[in-house]
This record gives sequence, structure tokens and C-alpha cells, in this order.
Amino acid sequence: MTTTAQRTEGTTVTPARQYYRVKDAAEVLGVPPRTLYHLAEREQIPCRRLGTVILIPAAWVEREPAMPPKRR
Repeated sequence: MTTTAQRTEGTTVTPARQYYRVKDAAEVLGVPPRTLYHLAEREQIPCRRLGTVILIPAAWVEREPAMPPKRR
């Protein structure tokens, strides 16, 4: 995962995330990971593949609205 960090006067700024793994993106979006795997396999969402790892751009994950919590 590619990240960049900046240091300003003794404090470290948390790195900006460029990609999410499917599991992390699913948590942010509030959907099951299998849904994102399915969409990635059918090329319906932007993603990068590194071997068996699927990475989803952080810009897309943070732009998409999260699913509302399920009612019980």
C-alpha cells in the first residue's frame, strides 16, 4: 500500500491512504466484503490487482456513501 507521511515540528501527520484492501473498504462502506469482491471481479468498481490482492482507490471509497445500518 502506498502512503506518504509528513513531519512538521516534531509531530507526525498520519499518512494519507491511497488504497484500501477489500476488507477495510467493506467496513468503511458498511457492505459485506464478498459484495466488493463480486463487483471487482465484474469490473464494476475501480480496483487494482497485485497478485491475489485487490486494492480499491481510497478516493472512490471515501466518495461513495456508506450503507445505512440495518434495522433489527
